[in-house]
Order: sequence, then C-alpha cells, then structure tokens
Amino acid sequence: MENYTLQENETILFRGTAIILPDGKKSKNEEEHDVLLTNLNIVLIGKIKKLFKTVNTVSVHSVSDVKIYDETVQIVRRKAVVDIYLKSGEVFADFKKEKCAKEFCDKALKLISGYSKFVRSVKKTQKVINETNEALDIDVVDMAKGAATFVCEATVGVGTLSGAGKKTKIASKIASTILNKTKKKETQMLPEAEAKETEEVVK
Repeated sequence: MENYTLQENETILFRGTAIILPDGKKSKNEEEHDVLLTNLNIVLIGKIKKLFKTVNTVSVHSVSDVKIYDETVQIVRRKAVVDIYLKSGEVFADFKKEKCAKEFCDKALKLISGYSKFVRSVKKTQKVINETNEALDIDVVDMAKGAATFVCEATVGVGTLSGAGKKTKIASKIASTILNKTKKKETQMLPEAEAKETEEVVK
C-alpha cells in the first residue's frame, strides 16, 4: 500500500480499484484509485503523473464520518457506482463491476451498522410493519396469523383509502405473502390429514 500505513489496530476488510467521479459524473480525465476499506477508514489512493514521475495522492475518510439517517447508513449502490455521503462531503466511486461494488457496500454497511445484509432487511421490514401498525392502528402480523383471508381483503380495501400510501401497499404485500405461505403449508398437510382420517375409518 503505497503511502498509507495501517495503524496498529487497523485491519483491511476490502481492497479494490475504482474511478472517482467528481460530482458523481464521469470526467474526461478518469483516474483509477486503489480503494481500501479498513475497520477504521475508507482510503483512496490515486496516482498523478507529473513530468517524469508519478505522485501518489492519499485521501483518508474515517468510517465514523459516514452519515447515518434514521438508522440507515448513507452508502448507496447504483449498479457498479457507489455513492458515499460523508459529514465532510461526498465520494462517488465507479468500481466498473457490480460484484466489486456490492462487496464493498456489504462490508462497509455491516462495519458501520453492525448488522449483516439479512438482518438489515429484517429490521427494515419490521420497521415498515411497525409504522404501518401505528399509522393505521392495526396489527398486520396478528391479523395475518388470526385471519389470513380477512387480512388480504382488509389491506386491499385500506390501500384504496386516501392517504394510505406506499406503506399500506407494502403491508398488503406482506399480508399476501403470509397468506400464500399459510395456504401452501395447509396444502402440504392435507394428504397427511386425509391418510390419517382414512386409517381411522378402516380401524
């Protein structure tokens, strides 16, 4: 790592290359940077050619400088481009490959939030359910467990009301998913129940 020395308590979590986009847009002079993600910093190492020599530039951003809004880390991936919103500015990095961009994002988000992608998705879904429950004064999960058919009819009906909006549509999808899983489970149990019933009749 040219011109960057790890601290005693610093470990590399990701290493790759990306083109830094000024203001999030491509420029004529695209300079490739080495991108390091450590447990402490996001490090960008660039190379500037000057006459007969190449000079390395090092930009270090503390992971604690990354913005967090409403429990959401402000690192956004747009296919192969990653937008990093810092308290001191923004960094837009084009990793060229979606796989590399995704790997960087997953590791950065887990580092900063403390949760894996799966846990973050579960928490996000739970948050939407809680907000829907509070806004509409209902319990989506309880309704789905207790009366799956009624839930689908109710959420579809509520979805047409003025002001229900996006959150109600999401609640409707959640309810529909639970209903489908419930029906699938019941369908799988039918052959077993019928077999048992037949056996009792024969006896």
